[in-house]
Amino acid sequence: MDAPNILLIVLDSARADRFSCYGYRKPTTPNIDRIAAEGTLFTECWSESNWTLPVSYTLMTGLAPREHRSESYRDLPDGLPTLPRALEAGEWRTVLTSANAFLGMATGMHEAFDVFETPHFGHPLLKPLLKYLFLRLALVDKGGADLNRRMLRQIAHEEAPWFGVMWTDDVHHPWVGKGEFASKFADRPISVARRWGVLERARKLQEFVATGSERDLQDLNALYDGCVGYADHLVGELRAGMEAQGRWDDTLLIIAADHGDMLGEHALTGHGQPAGMYRQLIRVPLIVHGPGFPSGERSDAIVQLADVTQTVGEITGALGGLAPTAAPRVDLRDAATGAGREYAICERAAWPADRLRKAQKQNPSFDYSPMVGEIRSCIRSGWHLIDAATGARQLFDTASDPDEMRDLLAQEPELARELLAILDAWRAEAQPHPSTEGLIEREDPEVEARLRGMGYF
Repeated sequence: MDAPNILLIVLDSARADRFSCYGYRKPTTPNIDRIAAEGTLFTECWSESNWTLPVSYTLMTGLAPREHRSESYRDLPDGLPTLPRALEAGEWRTVLTSANAFLGMATGMHEAFDVFETPHFGHPLLKPLLKYLFLRLALVDKGGADLNRRMLRQIAHEEAPWFGVMWTDDVHHPWVGKGEFASKFADRPISVARRWGVLERARKLQEFVATGSERDLQDLNALYDGCVGYADHLVGELRAGMEAQGRWDDTLLIIAADHGDMLGEHALTGHGQPAGMYRQLIRVPLIVHGPGFPSGERSDAIVQLADVTQTVGEITGALGGLAPTAAPRVDLRDAATGAGREYAICERAAWPADRLRKAQKQNPSFDYSPMVGEIRSCIRSGWHLIDAATGARQLFDTASDPDEMRDLLAQEPELARELLAILDAWRAEAQPHPSTEGLIEREDPEVEARLRGMGYF
């Protein structure tokens, strides 16, 4: 089809290695597995950063974090070209349903879409009760089922072509899946009282991992798997709804995540500034189903999330409306059966001093010293270099050591220098977009409180 409808589903915080179609030992994702078997699965998709804000900007602009600088100002600049605005200029309808404030009102990104909807939790006074008490009792979800309903309602009467984005939080911390999924993948029963205790302590994730027992981490991992399973259940429901509308066959579906979560590996939990830059965190799922993509294909080509933007731009003819980038973006249709990028780069800005102080105060048992400055990664040919502003570097052979437990920096100094040279050349070449000059972050106590409730800051 020359102009298919396009639906991008972003499962916030979903680790690729917890999907059964990516080799996980537990059957967490039967619905996504089926879609992957009918479409193309990319085994080496790497995120551009380790938390939501910069990744959401990258997906919506095609720019690297160093180019759009969202971590420095947060609000969407008027002059920054975005994919939905480029699509609108080409007479595509754009729809956003999002449970995460970063792809919404916290940044103003929702204003780039024709239609924006967010989960409804009833009366504002009920929202804290629902999201705290009922969520921990596994009686409600984080808005994913409501997002499904809203997206299905929007696309039911849209005349093709349309571009939809669903940004779901059902795998995001706090980790509890609705109903049976809360402990579906636990190796032993987890009582409601036990689940409540783990989730309450895990409100301070860094303190939890620094002081928790092996059983604590086992239960935390089981709870996380339940969230992945519930998110997969929602994808299955969405597919059923699209099939009932006759929308499934004429839609290009893209399933991805913005990043993963550390779950005790390297004594780290969560994502963002205190979580490092390891493979568990920045290698993400990417599955594409529909027109233009082969069925049953598993591609080992290196790709990144900005390649989603590139591909949508190519398919829709909207590429000319995006800003130029120094990133070597590729069309995923070519990468599905051919070569991808030569290398992938992931970066995270330095941690603001005031937020670091707050985090240290809340988590006194956790050592934040390795995380204070900028961290960046380069992935090439099965090797992963992590370079921190503190001077610490690590080098891993991800093919033979996918959990990145053996640092080979001392054994492979020449290779490390090659990857470091790529990072330095990238830093010199990738320059901020002119629209971001002089911008500073807006202080909004309401938005700050909402994001802190999600585990940020």
